[in-house]
Amino acid sequence: MHSKMIFLFTALMLAGCAQTAPTKITRYTINSWESDIGYAAVVQTGNTYHISGVTCGGPNYKEAVSVCYKELGGILARHQLTSQNVVKENIYALDIEALQQQIPVRKNFYVGSQFPAATWVQVSRLYSPEHLIEIELIAVK
Repeated sequence: MHSKMIFLFTALMLAGCAQTAPTKITRYTINSWESDIGYAAVVQTGNTYHISGVTCGGPNYKEAVSVCYKELGGILARHQLTSQNVVKENIYALDIEALQQQIPVRKNFYVGSQFPAATWVQVSRLYSPEHLIEIELIAVK
């Protein structure tokens, strides 16, 4: 019995020391100027894709929201993803009320009403003064 206990204890200790392989991280750029600023448009860790904020401007929020989601749809498609893979969305807006009026435009992006966890934040300024909103996503394949 004593030798079985020692064997079991040793097996448990060795199992606790087992290490998993490090997660591979792959960085993707879309535009050449991203390296000038110092970021990647998409960072993939395993099956998770972290999509940097896409900024959009225009004459109004309807156009800005439409353009941003169209661009995000293209980024997702390049990685064989759709809006149904999106699990988290952060939106930064200069005018949160104007963004709220575009909820129908946003909801059209999420096929089948598969909405992600989301955070919307009003900010005083984005990277470029002409931008109205910035949307970043996390998607899982």
